[in-house]
Amino acid sequence: MAIKKKEFEVHSQSFDREGKQLSFETGKLAVQADCSLKLQFQENVLLCSTVMEKRPRSDSDFLPLMIDFRDSFSAAGRLGGAAYRRREGRPSDSAVLYCRLTDRALRPMFPKWMINDVVITITPLAIDHEIDLGVSTIIGSSLSVMAAGLPFDGPVGAAQIGYIDEKFVVNPTKIESEKSLFLLLVAGKKWSINMIEAEANEVPNALLKQAFEVGQKAIDASCDFQTKFLKELTITPKEIMYNKPSEELIAYITNILTKDKLQALTGNSKVPFNDLCAAYEKEVMEIAKENIANNDQTDFTQVKIKMWVFNVIKYFIRHRTLETGKRIDDRWEKDIRPIFCEVGQLPRVHWSGLFRRGDTQVLTTVTLGGPKEYLILDDMENHAVHQRYFHHYNFPPFSVGEAKGMRGTGRREIGHGRLAEKALEKMIPSHLEFPYTIRLVSECLGSGWSTSMGSVCGSTLALMDAGVKIKKPVAGIAMGLMTAHDDNDAITQHMVLNDLMGTEDFTGDMDFKVAGTRDGITAIQLDTKLKGITMEIIYETLDRSIEWYNEIMGLMLKTIPEPRAELGKYAPKIQIIKIKPDKVREVIGKGGDVINGIIDANDGVKIDFDDDGTCYIGHKDQEVIDKVIAIIMDIVADLEVGQEFDAKIKRIEDYGLFVELPKKKMGLCHISNLGEKLTTPLTAHFKLGQVIRVKVKGIDPDGKVAVTKI
Repeated sequence: MAIKKKEFEVHSQSFDREGKQLSFETGKLAVQADCSLKLQFQENVLLCSTVMEKRPRSDSDFLPLMIDFRDSFSAAGRLGGAAYRRREGRPSDSAVLYCRLTDRALRPMFPKWMINDVVITITPLAIDHEIDLGVSTIIGSSLSVMAAGLPFDGPVGAAQIGYIDEKFVVNPTKIESEKSLFLLLVAGKKWSINMIEAEANEVPNALLKQAFEVGQKAIDASCDFQTKFLKELTITPKEIMYNKPSEELIAYITNILTKDKLQALTGNSKVPFNDLCAAYEKEVMEIAKENIANNDQTDFTQVKIKMWVFNVIKYFIRHRTLETGKRIDDRWEKDIRPIFCEVGQLPRVHWSGLFRRGDTQVLTTVTLGGPKEYLILDDMENHAVHQRYFHHYNFPPFSVGEAKGMRGTGRREIGHGRLAEKALEKMIPSHLEFPYTIRLVSECLGSGWSTSMGSVCGSTLALMDAGVKIKKPVAGIAMGLMTAHDDNDAITQHMVLNDLMGTEDFTGDMDFKVAGTRDGITAIQLDTKLKGITMEIIYETLDRSIEWYNEIMGLMLKTIPEPRAELGKYAPKIQIIKIKPDKVREVIGKGGDVINGIIDANDGVKIDFDDDGTCYIGHKDQEVIDKVIAIIMDIVADLEVGQEFDAKIKRIEDYGLFVELPKKKMGLCHISNLGEKLTTPLTAHFKLGQVIRVKVKGIDPDGKVAVTKI
């Protein structure tokens, strides 16, 4: 009996995306997932698979959405992984950042009160190393969710915008990106944006506004592609479980937490506000305990009560802010919380900066290393890439008063660290101006929100305190948003809030972070709970953020107005000298014996070379550096014809003597240059270790030296 060929019901379409080919296909791969979509953009191929839990926990109080981006060395045509394992390990930072991008763009589009677990897995099948994967990940995930039949107010489109030679470029290649003044990644629905990620080199506000317009058009186009593809599919809507409190429970809690009672929340910073919220929750639980214990009152559960207590508080805060202009801590919309700056408060470290704004407190330290102590990026998209400036961000549980231990670096730490890194990256001096590897570590000692922007400010202080000649100081601010809506969910009223605090992020609609110098923006990150915000709100936020991060910078510069003239006391000092490239091997010696001898004899001095003969000598003591420079220059100095030396005989052959010259060079005194006719063997006339007077007769192109006895 012949085996039948397996048939698939495959649906596929291709589109032209600014001259680059974009295609979707479903029906062939991973058919047991609710939907598995193959997306190809140029030669990048991603498999975007969506699965929804059919029997979720009934007591869940949030949407358990997970974006799982899997590294794949094979997709990049590499074996990858550690030599003893040769497989992928924990997710790379790049993979984590792709997950965060996609989560931020998709999460607002799911319906409120939905509690079904949703897992979207992104599996790279082929990588061309030409185009960033962020845009494809967002589009593929959006389309996969919709094709799976999940309730989702999409499609969500995405695009990256560059600016090269005074022209906007949509979805630039990586080579083009290196030339671009900025990279702006935007996502959202048609006619609105709900996620922004940008890195820039002091971009003027007006130019960035134009880029958003270009980005919105590109988003609209990618949404149209998805809509056209979805029309070809037969989609069965999934049954969803919701956990919304009943009208009876809503009325019950609202009658307890009256507006007059909630007035006590006003005028408070984060900690007393949280204490009051916990007290209100406890009070409602106590009043409702009989209903909770009554099995017939199925809607009176602890989870639902907590959910609606939060919603009552949220409603109160939002409407008070919109109606009176006063925020929960009694600030007006443009007010900034009190700021404190300090530098140089720690001994031994290579200097530090402390930045505090309200409850947010960030301590950043700078550590300087030699040019070869760079971070090596080795993941699916980067093969042994050297990074000389990097920023690490730590968010310990004690910073928010939680009794938990540290459990490694999470997605928050990676994302916030990268944002702060981007904000300062373009302001770091080149390796020729400042030949150091630079590591910044921001410890978040207290969080009242926007610790990432606190890290930017603390990093600027620390770098200037360390004597790093940054091009310009950078400051950052987080902006918030409160909105009111009509029955069609359109925004009817909004208020942009300067210096977002934590309670306003939980109860508000937007976290819009902007960092830059006095001359332009260097980084942006937007998260919103809304399905999109208008260009009007984006423009207002940009204008205000630039004005007010400059105010913050003014306070920072009162603490330290410019980088210190010299490096910190305990920072290594590095001096650069140039030698001929072919002389490097003489300094290194056979098997490294010469250079290792210099290092051992000079307190572990660091000596590094570039291929062009640039030599970096690093040590905390300048006298050691000066001594090592003299040793190296002595080794590489060329001998000159006519120089005379007392030379020790190191080897005797019948054709001549090998003698040791200064700078550990060897010279050959041929038998014909010994000054008299001698019979062989020459050992009858000379002994090893004997010293004779010689003159340099000639030096050939290979550096071999001929001498004559005098």
